[in-house]
Amino acid sequence: MKASKKVLRVVELGILQEIKARDFYRSIASQLPDKGANLKLDIMADTEEEHRKILTDWYKHLIGHEPDISEAKKKEAKRLIKTPPKDSTIKDVVKVICEAEERAYNFYKTAGEKTEDPDSRKVFEKLARMEKSHEEFFRDEYNTLVEDASIRFGDEEIPWLIEAME
Repeated sequence: MKASKKVLRVVELGILQEIKARDFYRSIASQLPDKGANLKLDIMADTEEEHRKILTDWYKHLIGHEPDISEAKKKEAKRLIKTPPKDSTIKDVVKVICEAEERAYNFYKTAGEKTEDPDSRKVFEKLARMEKSHEEFFRDEYNTLVEDASIRFGDEEIPWLIEAME
């Protein structure tokens, strides 16, 4: 199948964003002692990995081989997701997650609207819906934290370091 360079670039950028999001969730999960929070973040990391696989498979379908995701490209993707300061509270981090998921939704939504290829549009629309559901989930988590932070996390867990992001 023939794909435009524009569609391929969007798919590559999407793959990089999914890798960054996956690593971000794993990094946060590894730093929280709360098992419930760890489980949620591990599930999100696994979900982002599934998104990466969807995009990688789509890329391979489009041009016959997997994309070359070099370290330079991974560094480029790191600039796409805001890194919370090291003294962030869990509320701050969940807010960053909400914003990242909202940007991912808008990224795929826009890609779906702009592509002329109907199959690519379907892939982007599917990913947009998935990212929107993540944003809504974390928006609910954020609202719960704003209402009563003691429901989910103890004082000893805040602040905590975000080391793997650098």
